[in-house]
Order: sequence, then C-alpha cells, then structure tokens
Amino acid sequence: MDKKKSHQWNFAFDAMPALFHSQTDGFVKYLDKDGVKFLKFYWDLLGDKLPEEKRISAAGLTFTKEVIDSKNHLIIITLPSPKEDGDPYFIGLVPKPERRFAIVRFYNSTMFVLLRKDDTDHANRTSFGEVTPKGNYHERGIGLKPTQQDFKRVIKNRLERKK
Repeated sequence: MDKKKSHQWNFAFDAMPALFHSQTDGFVKYLDKDGVKFLKFYWDLLGDKLPEEKRISAAGLTFTKEVIDSKNHLIIITLPSPKEDGDPYFIGLVPKPERRFAIVRFYNSTMFVLLRKDDTDHANRTSFGEVTPKGNYHERGIGLKPTQQDFKRVIKNRLERKK
C-alpha cells in the first residue's frame, strides 16, 4: 500500500491484484454471492489503513458481469470518480480457471484498468493497460473515452486478438 496515493489507486493496484490474481476462483465466487457488498468490504478495509485525507466514500462503486463466450466472462468494476492523476475509472477482470502444477500456481487471469492520465495531449486524458499479479501497470494505449462501453469494447478486442 502506498499511503501517498489515493484510495482508488490503492484499491486497483494493491487490493484487487492480491484478491483477484491470488484467489481468482474464490474472488469470483464471493463476488457472485455478495456482489457490491463484497467489494465495499474491501474498499472500507483498505480505507481504514489510509490517512483520513486519502479516504473517500464507496459511492459509485458497482460491477457488472457479462459472458463473452463459452470460455470467457468479463467483470467490470466501476470506481468512484477519479480525483487525481493515476486514479482508475474502471477495472476489467477476465477470470480463468486456476491452473496448477504440483504446488505452483500459474497466473492465467487478466486484469485491465482505465485510468486518468493528466500528462497526455489526448483529449480524453486516459491510459488503458494491464495490471500484473504484483500490481504493476503496463500501458497498452492512451486516449480512450472514459466510458464503460468503450472500456468493454477495447477489452473484448484484445481478447479476440489473443484467440
């Protein structure tokens, strides 16, 4: 956790990679069972560890789940409105069944984010990329409209190209 960063940033780059990538099947199970209540629990838990001035309400925290094809489904988490540079608008999760070889777990699920990027010349001032299991961000494009529809479209296009 980086206490100098925002609540949204820490949720997307600290809490979510740990929850989603390390326990993908369990994460999806609890999200299906408890929905936004599950996400808000972790949002508030993270907020309790942040300085008062970095905490924000979970108002606007929602998710949708959509079946893409027989092997893929997409979970889009909408976060509260970004307040600072680097804050995410959306998190896109593409869970895959966990794969193991002996005690080694292979990370085969994918996590995408769309974040606010103030230091770009593009009108939409956004950056799209992937988040690794360790919470590292790898930019894959800039200038995407900050709408769930465009975010979903770009993720689906990336999944199509991987087939």
